[in-house]
Amino acid sequence: MDYLIPSLPETVRLAEAAGNFKLARALLDKLLAGPLPPGLAARLEFETDRLERIREAYPYDRAAALKILRARLKNFRNSELDGWIKAGWAAPRTIGGKERFMAAFASNIIFCGGRALKKRLKDQDKAGGAGLKKLLSRVDELISGAAPAKYRARARVTLTLKTAPKETVRCWLPFPRVGDQVSSARLIAASHKRYRLAKPGAEHRTIYFEGKDRKFFAEFEYEISEWVPGSRTAGPVPAAARKYLAEEPPHIVFTPYVKKLAAEITRGETDGYRKAGRIYDWLTANLTYNYTLPYGIFENISEHVLTNLKGDCGFQALGFITLCRAAGVPAKWQSGWVARPDRAGFHDWAMFYAGGWRPADISFGTGRRAAGEEARWRFYFGNLDAGRMVANSEMGAPLWPPKKFWRSDPTDNQRGEVENASGNLYQDKFSTKIKLLSFEKVG
Repeated sequence: MDYLIPSLPETVRLAEAAGNFKLARALLDKLLAGPLPPGLAARLEFETDRLERIREAYPYDRAAALKILRARLKNFRNSELDGWIKAGWAAPRTIGGKERFMAAFASNIIFCGGRALKKRLKDQDKAGGAGLKKLLSRVDELISGAAPAKYRARARVTLTLKTAPKETVRCWLPFPRVGDQVSSARLIAASHKRYRLAKPGAEHRTIYFEGKDRKFFAEFEYEISEWVPGSRTAGPVPAAARKYLAEEPPHIVFTPYVKKLAAEITRGETDGYRKAGRIYDWLTANLTYNYTLPYGIFENISEHVLTNLKGDCGFQALGFITLCRAAGVPAKWQSGWVARPDRAGFHDWAMFYAGGWRPADISFGTGRRAAGEEARWRFYFGNLDAGRMVANSEMGAPLWPPKKFWRSDPTDNQRGEVENASGNLYQDKFSTKIKLLSFEKVG
């Protein structure tokens, strides 16, 4: 993702901020005619793509936004929307002279509104609530001293193109990565007889297909353990972990603000474990969960979440990783799905090094702290439930075989990537369905 390191020229940035994408594109085309300093050409080329990503990410005008809110909330009044915009709960953008709202704007308003707005929801997610309660009841057992257990899970991921392809499609689907808390993984069934499965410990593990088909799927089984490291031992950071103290532009950057914030949060502390704990405490006390625009739109995710104090699981994890590294604590990425008996969903979390690698799920911690569940909040710093499917151990790792065009998500791989000979097929061109088929305790 080095192409995101250079800043945009001021003329382009101002045109984009004003919503004049037509002018921004014309300025980009003129600049790309050259001459340009090294590294800037790739940034400008990506920006022509990014403009279209932004346009697609804001699908609703005000009339559509009001209709969505009326459909989701009881006793909704049109005037409430402007109040929520002024409160910072929604952030419409002007594009082409028109007010536009992001796809998840209504959900973000409800997140910010807390219990008061959740009570006004017309459709209550009772099934999801029951599944979460079951997961957290097991967390309570672990908190009370139950021995960590191993589970065998079976899951399926299906990617379906919205239209039949006219040329060969290349497709990468996430697949369980063996390492850390995952001890084994095997393929059970696939949509195509010919496939390429990345090595077990690949940083972004995938199964790869080619074909002129609308549907690609993989069904797999993996064994995963609850991660409760227990007591920690002090000692120097080993060489293998030291690389996780460095910046990784564009999303892990020690800006002056980040360095000052990390120093203030950890002031007077020298122990790495307690430094990470202070950062976890600060983030879970100050962040609000919000859905975000596609990750490929953002130029510096950690700076965004640490200044806006809102973001989804990946944004919160990157905020933690960046602050930890700035404070001298090795930290890195882990992601895939939440995969519990009632449902599966995309999810990201973090790991930090303190006498050994330990997990930290910032967004789960934020939710438990907001609910007043102190023991569960504490659990998700240094421990992790087994209701996961781990596919990725690094941020922005390459796919195998290599992708030829821009990725829909250059940071992560949870829903799959698709391209053809003409270019990348973005997420509006396909849907991804993930399903946990079985989940049983085996040891």
